[in-house]
Amino acid sequence: MMDWQDQLINRIDKLLDGTYSVDEFREHYYFFFLDDVPDEALNDEELEFFSDIQEKLDWTDKNPDDESRSFGWINNEEYIQWLKDYKLKYFSKN
Repeated sequence: MMDWQDQLINRIDKLLDGTYSVDEFREHYYFFFLDDVPDEALNDEELEFFSDIQEKLDWTDKNPDDESRSFGWINNEEYIQWLKDYKLKYFSKN
C-alpha cells in the first residue's frame, strides 16, 4: 500500500530543498495530487492541506504584473516562502 501523504511531502520537500523548480514541482505535484491520490487516502485535514498547496499554484507565476498581483497572484519565490511557512504551521499543530 502506497503512503500517499509521504509521496506528496516528498515532492514538497524537493521544491523546498531546491531539487525542483516551481515549474517542476507543478509538473510532479499538481496532477499527481488531483489524478492519482484517492480522496479516501487522506483525512479531511490532510486533504485541505494538500489541496491548498495545489490551489495556490493556480495563483503563481514567474513574474505577475501589477494587475495580476491585485487579484492575488504571487511569484515563484513568494510561493516557495508561502509553502515553507504553511508546511511549518501545519506540522507544528499536527
